[in-house]
Amino acid sequence: VVTLWLLSHLMPRHDRFLARRGSVARVETGPVVIDGSGFISQAVSITATTGLTVDLRVLRPAAPEELLPLVVLLGGHRTGRDAVDVVGHPGAIAVAALDYPYQGPERLRGVWQSVGSIPGIQRALLDTPPAVSVALDWLVGQPWVDRARVELMGVSLGVPFAAAAGALDSRFRRVWLVHGGAGNRDWIANRLESRIANAPLRLAGASLVHLLAHGASFVTEDWAARIAPRSLMIIGARADEQMAPAQVEKLYSAANEPKELLWSEGGHVRTDRVEIVRQLLGMVRTRIQETDASAGRK
Repeated sequence: VVTLWLLSHLMPRHDRFLARRGSVARVETGPVVIDGSGFISQAVSITATTGLTVDLRVLRPAAPEELLPLVVLLGGHRTGRDAVDVVGHPGAIAVAALDYPYQGPERLRGVWQSVGSIPGIQRALLDTPPAVSVALDWLVGQPWVDRARVELMGVSLGVPFAAAAGALDSRFRRVWLVHGGAGNRDWIANRLESRIANAPLRLAGASLVHLLAHGASFVTEDWAARIAPRSLMIIGARADEQMAPAQVEKLYSAANEPKELLWSEGGHVRTDRVEIVRQLLGMVRTRIQETDASAGRK
């Protein structure tokens, strides 16, 4: 029974991405926080008709002079909404940072709690692409958003999920895959290096994690190829400790035009590396301004 259950994970679950989306059923908004520089931060919780719930935080200028371009940000686990605290002042754009739709315990203690949490973690992973679309359903209805200038930015752990969400939802005019690459199983093995010294054992562990995480549903290079004809931007880190440049270049090669490969300075992005986070957002902001200028916008 266990073997058959594991083998079932080899089948992609793309049908679930569509089945779980639904439409917006309920929205709960937190208090509006205005800082001294004229920026608004607000927590939002959105529940779809399917029961799927996504939490996010929005950072935007309090009094924009025109409709704002929107960047939807998907980063690491439990760092999604907190990302707005480290991006600084993004300028004349709005940033919506999402959390993964996981409702289980923060820290898993012991074998039984870890095993018992597997179904919830699996649901959260499969729910992430439709959660991005549910969040976008609400965001594009806000009076300060320019629907024609909406971009998706997947960072680190968020790259496979952003690739899938960006391919499935054509409302994103451009998709950014930042500090990620091809070969998710190899990336997991790299992350396990500090915990499992033995290489064959580490690869076996990474293969099991990849299988349990429905890795067949999140093959980044396959989803990246489906984003065209919208633009795909891939950013690698020159001194990345987690993702080899060859894997970044492999992801770029798998994608279809229009696409572009850029490199950021320093190591892999983390919330405690504020300068890297802001460097990346600056690259996105610059490209938005260039695109608007070429289209005749101010």
